[in-house]
Parts: sequence; C-alpha cells; structure tokens
Amino acid sequence: MTAGDYIPPGDGTLEQPNVPVVFGVRMTPPVIGVLAALAGFGLAAFLLTQLVQPAWQENQALQQEADNKRSQLVDRAEIERRLNEAQANLQREQQLNADVRTLFANQESLDTLLLDINARVQAVNAGIQDPDRRATLSQFDLNTEESGVITDGSLGPEMNNRINARIYDVEMKGSYAQTESIIRNIERLQPLLVVRNFNSQLDEATQAIRLNSQGRLTPTGQPETRITTAFQLIGLVPTDPTPAAAPAPADGTAAPAP
Repeated sequence: MTAGDYIPPGDGTLEQPNVPVVFGVRMTPPVIGVLAALAGFGLAAFLLTQLVQPAWQENQALQQEADNKRSQLVDRAEIERRLNEAQANLQREQQLNADVRTLFANQESLDTLLLDINARVQAVNAGIQDPDRRATLSQFDLNTEESGVITDGSLGPEMNNRINARIYDVEMKGSYAQTESIIRNIERLQPLLVVRNFNSQLDEATQAIRLNSQGRLTPTGQPETRITTAFQLIGLVPTDPTPAAAPAPADGTAAPAP
C-alpha cells in the first residue's frame, strides 16, 4: 500500500477548533488578547479614579493647606512686627506728649504762683534794711475778664480751644537791678509763663539831686533810681486732661489677634 492508497475518512476537510462565540464575536486568541488589554486599561482607569486620583487630590489639598499655613506664618510675623512698631511709636509719642505737658502750667502750680513770685521779690531784698530801698510786689490780681480758653489764634490756630489762659495783672516797684533780677527769676519758674504788655516807668520822686553848699553832690545826695514795672503774666494750662499711657504687654511684645 502506498500513501496515495490512504484516504482519510469524512469529506476530506480538517476539523475547525471549538471556539466560543460571545455576542456574535468569536473568542479567538487575538480577540481575547484585545479584550484582556481593554480590561486591563479599564481596571487601571478604575484604580486611577477610585484610589490614585483621590489620594492625589488629597495630597494637593494638603500641599495647598501647607502653603496657606506658611503664608499665614509670614503674615503673622509681619503683623506682629507692625504691631510692635506701632506700639513703640505710640509710647514715644506719649512720652513726648508727657514731656511737653510738663512745660505747661497746671492748677497746682498756678495756686502757688503768688507765693513763688513774692519769694523772688523777697530774695532781692536780702540784707536791705531801708524800706525805701526794698523791692515790693504792689499788685498781683487774676484778670477774670481776659482769662479763659484761647479761641483767637493768638498762640496759633492749632492751639484754639486747647489752651486755657490764666492772666494775672502784676505790678512791682524797685531799682532797675532788683526788677531785672525778679524778671529773670520768674522766667526760671517751672510752669510755662508768658509776659505781655510790659511797661516800666521811672519814679520821678527818686530823681531829685541833693547838693551841698559848694554845689556838689552830698554822699547821700544821689538817690537810687526806682522804677515801677507793670505787666501781665499768663499761665497756659491744657484744657484736656493728661492721657493715660498705654500699658505695655506683659511679655514686652504686642500679640496679634488670632
């Protein structure tokens, strides 16, 4: 028997493998490979949207929150620096205000002003026994008509309604040297005082000259020249009370609001 004598059974065609069909699609290996790839891609997309993306979004949110916190820390430090600077400026201004106010008069210093000036007058009389040669304070009266809150701009428009002027009419008698000494001592008084309407006149009674029989001045013939000096003495008192100093923070720094 030869090879040509062998005839396989059937119709002479090879049998096709049994391949399942799904929705009319034969599940051949290539098709299954494509479907597996698509399934893998879908699974990857599912994992990305359900696991990776939320984690990434959460990470982004945390990063943004961290950036905001860092920005808040920078802003907080800047706010604290500005508050400390403002507090220091306020304390300097209050100290300057207090220093300036010490130059002005107050009710207590004005209440003793008569005693202070009279003490200066008596100081120039030390050692002088002759009453005619002693300096005297002949007048010291409060001028109630002219005293009051300044509103006429005489001290500058910015001082209107902020300064109360206490005006005293003063008159004194004495020699030129005595008068000059008293005025200089008044200038040294602590409260800020303004002198105006200053007027000084010679006492004519002290201008007489005594001569002896030879027509010469007697040893006591040249009397001491005396003058009468009148002026207004103004005490300037702030109308508003002295503001209280702002208390410093306990730790020495200004704490910003949360």
